[in-house]
Amino acid sequence: MSETSHSRPSVKEEALGVLRRFWGYSSFRPGQWEALEAVLAGRDVLAVLPTGGGKSLLYQIPAVVTEGLTLVISPLVALIEDQVMSLQHRGISAGSITSSLTTREIDQAWTDAEFGKYSLLYITPERLQTDAFKARAERLSVSLLAIDEAHCISEWGHDFRPAYRRITEARPLLSDETGRPTTVLAVTATATPAVRRDIVEQLALKDPHIVVRGFDRPNITWSVLREEDKRSKLIEIAAALEGSGLVYAGTRRRAELWAETLRGEGIAAESYHAGLDSDVRSRVQQRWLDGTTRFIAATSAFGMGIDKPDVRVVVHLALPPTLESYYQEAGRVGRDGGNAHAVLLVSNGDEDLPRAFAEEGHPDAKTIQSVYDAVCSIAQIAIGSEPEGPVSIDVALAAKVTNLTPMSVNASIERLATEGVWQTVPQRASDILVRANGGPDVLRMYTEQAIANKKELADFVNSVRRFLPPEAYSGWANVDVKSLAKRLDMSVQRTHDGLDFLADRGVLELLSAGSGLRVVFNKARSEKVVLDVKSLAQSRRRALTQLDDVLQYSRSVTCRRQFLLAYFGERSAARCGNCDVCFGRHRPHVVTPADESLLRRILTHVEQGDRRDIWLDGEGISAYRRDGLGDWLINEGYIKITDPLTDLLALTPKGHRHTGSDV
Repeated sequence: MSETSHSRPSVKEEALGVLRRFWGYSSFRPGQWEALEAVLAGRDVLAVLPTGGGKSLLYQIPAVVTEGLTLVISPLVALIEDQVMSLQHRGISAGSITSSLTTREIDQAWTDAEFGKYSLLYITPERLQTDAFKARAERLSVSLLAIDEAHCISEWGHDFRPAYRRITEARPLLSDETGRPTTVLAVTATATPAVRRDIVEQLALKDPHIVVRGFDRPNITWSVLREEDKRSKLIEIAAALEGSGLVYAGTRRRAELWAETLRGEGIAAESYHAGLDSDVRSRVQQRWLDGTTRFIAATSAFGMGIDKPDVRVVVHLALPPTLESYYQEAGRVGRDGGNAHAVLLVSNGDEDLPRAFAEEGHPDAKTIQSVYDAVCSIAQIAIGSEPEGPVSIDVALAAKVTNLTPMSVNASIERLATEGVWQTVPQRASDILVRANGGPDVLRMYTEQAIANKKELADFVNSVRRFLPPEAYSGWANVDVKSLAKRLDMSVQRTHDGLDFLADRGVLELLSAGSGLRVVFNKARSEKVVLDVKSLAQSRRRALTQLDDVLQYSRSVTCRRQFLLAYFGERSAARCGNCDVCFGRHRPHVVTPADESLLRRILTHVEQGDRRDIWLDGEGISAYRRDGLGDWLINEGYIKITDPLTDLLALTPKGHRHTGSDV
């Protein structure tokens, strides 16, 4: 008897069956099925779901339910490796192609994908630009192209990555096994309306179904506390709250100092930042995950892809550069649904450092040109000539010559590297720049002809040949010698010795890490560097606007939860009842008859549409007290907030009745 349509499971039932079988969940989280239904119907989708909200299931479930390959674009190799390992553990066929693989392993992975070995294949966005991908793309039968961390495609996002902008170039090369265009799914945890529009435009999504859910985290108490003595307040918070915590500091040095401060109070704490060796970072992270370390004091380098559900508090001791990054970092608290706290401690002068980062970290074309000229002049590089080796840059001297800050000089150097003018030589001891003198066949022929009778050395050369990234055969490429040594099962020193042996024989060229900043010119010195002036100006304005949004949040008399939800395009009640503003922590302890004239004048300011920063101007009233009085008027129903993002206020009927009279 043939199976009837009534006996076949529905698409949702099939998806739920996969969810139960492989992940052990009995139901979908908010927004998941809405996005999945559209994806399974072959529609382009943009899904904005909260951190920890199951975004990865939006492409992992279709990979199991449908035929064909799900190709996942993800920005970080560590995230890719974690997801692939997790999927394989669940019995789902998944693979990845990353820089940790040899050339032969990469070629085999593409072949495996072509012949249907994988349900999911993870790659970084840069991989889409390789000849290997372009040669294989049309034979892959990709049913779904999934872009994880899709906010990286937008310059309005907080982790802009230029390679994401080129993803759309790959779309015409991809189709499913029937020849239909591949469905595209873009997922992210943080995207404002402007970023969402940018994602749709940059990925050329066709009539996309847009799902936005879960910015509201009612279990989190959001607080902004003005504290000149941050040390005492941090210790007070750590002592008052049980469980694990995160402390975000603005710099590596401050992360170390805050960890030291907590340890001095008997609290198990460690620091985490990009300046630490990768093995050290892994051990620090693991001790925090298993509860041995209670607090981690970190820079923004910490947290991506880490899921620790029982974090009870996240404290920011420095202003973050954007509200997106703040929400993402603070959102690592309370993922188990229990009561949790996100605290931003601010004091006078806190905005100076992030504003300097925003301004000096986005130099204009004139500044970049002056740094380029200074570097070339100091190194005595004539126009039209190209240095043969690396050029050392004395940042302090370049800053003095150009009358710029070291931060502006460094930002200009990085921008010139991004524009392909030069490459910066790695400064980590385990990294080197490598350039092969010829293609892969040169190394293979060297093995066959010169050292064929020396098996150990021949094996070493063949392993190096397979490990080198493709760009090493056409220019300089960064190589992590520790990773190479691990693959070879050799010590790092022996690996260096082997590479030096090949360099001595002219097979490879090496540039080892140095104590100072060095660059390798990719082209001869020109009189003028070609730069996108408009793009540079936009980047600078964008960074300053995003910082202003953070400052607006920190100074607002609006309910914190309402402010954040409005920023991300969601509606909410006027008061959450569970943040520092709603608790009235900034209001005057007592409003006395002596305050009535001040309150009446504030009502007049609101009636006239005056900005809050000019209320009671020139009357010797501190901003803190002024805002407290305004918050009291809101809480008592005299004024209301009409736009939480701009603190636009209006009189209520009660306020109109009392304008000019006693409150």
